[in-house]
Amino acid sequence: MIVFKLPLLISLITTVQSHSKQALKFHGYDTSSYIMIDPDMSPLEEAASVCMWIKKLTYDHHTGTIIHYRTARLPDVITISDNLRMAVLVYGHTSNTVRPAMLEWYHVCLTWSHDTQRVVVYHNGVETGSKTIPGDWKFIVKDGSLVLGQYHRTSLMQAYFSPRHPFKGEITKLNILKRELSAKEVDEMFISGICSDYENSLQDDIHLSWETLLSDETEKHGNVRPIDLSCPDHTHEPTKEKATTAGPTTKKSTTVGPTEESTGCADRWAILRLPDFYNKEVETGVLQDLENKTHSLEVFIGYEITDDLKALLLIQHCDTDYSDNCEQDWAFLYTPFFQNQKVTADMIKEMRRKWKLLAEFSDHVIDDALIAHLKKHHCTTES
Repeated sequence: MIVFKLPLLISLITTVQSHSKQALKFHGYDTSSYIMIDPDMSPLEEAASVCMWIKKLTYDHHTGTIIHYRTARLPDVITISDNLRMAVLVYGHTSNTVRPAMLEWYHVCLTWSHDTQRVVVYHNGVETGSKTIPGDWKFIVKDGSLVLGQYHRTSLMQAYFSPRHPFKGEITKLNILKRELSAKEVDEMFISGICSDYENSLQDDIHLSWETLLSDETEKHGNVRPIDLSCPDHTHEPTKEKATTAGPTTKKSTTVGPTEESTGCADRWAILRLPDFYNKEVETGVLQDLENKTHSLEVFIGYEITDDLKALLLIQHCDTDYSDNCEQDWAFLYTPFFQNQKVTADMIKEMRRKWKLLAEFSDHVIDDALIAHLKKHHCTTES
């Protein structure tokens, strides 16, 4: 497979205003979607920071790789995963204690300098983990490749990725800086909000810019695509709105207004965000798949939905060497409505009632609007 090599010019001097209002979406079904570049990382030898906003579209049990810089000498010079189980800079594996929520924007920064010999990870402006790197470690700048959206198995400019760690989600404002940001700067970046121009104040320090990654000169492989952000007028925390780009369609859409919803009931509709259902039309095949999953769970009435039960369902319904796609088919079991709950006849009855209700929306697309409508009008204290 041919890969694109980024021109030597890394930082763009002119800030493109529209780029601060755009994100990149990775569909993350396999290893076909990624960005690969071979930047000159020598300015980072003494200090570095990596910051971005992330929205993950998979549950916590799946580890999707957002950014991975690997060299011939070290496999993980920069590695950040969507659930922050991997937050590595200069081979310093931080002991991060936070697990970000699904479907919500959150802010992440990793900082390091040779002087402090300390890697720090920040989640939403707050330090949540760190690692001291003893000795004379410096940033490895030679013979490396940088990949977004996949975990790279080689330092060469070759599309050779781990099939278990593709990233499914959205990112924006990913910048690599050539100095260690202070805790105050990281906090200010977060408080300024996802659609602010705060990064403009750091232009002299940015080595690899978000504008460069968004530019047409940086090749996007597979189904990586830019999308527009939904920006509030002012914010002190990341927006929870989902960014979408509308296009012409003949499919039915659903209109919905603002709503207050029950968290428990909302969790019961989370299954509709799985790849097998999201952005699909409500039709016989989709409804049958939902019924099949309900029937498979019904067999275990009286049992708790533990990791052992989930593993058994995967063995029964996936190939022997099951893929992440099959694993994602059962990811709804990790939502609060199912996780560690006992399978009861009432739970199964409630699931079937919801699928019967969904059938009334035949030919509608299962999108954010439809899911919001279902939550608004069909989430009550009794349901």
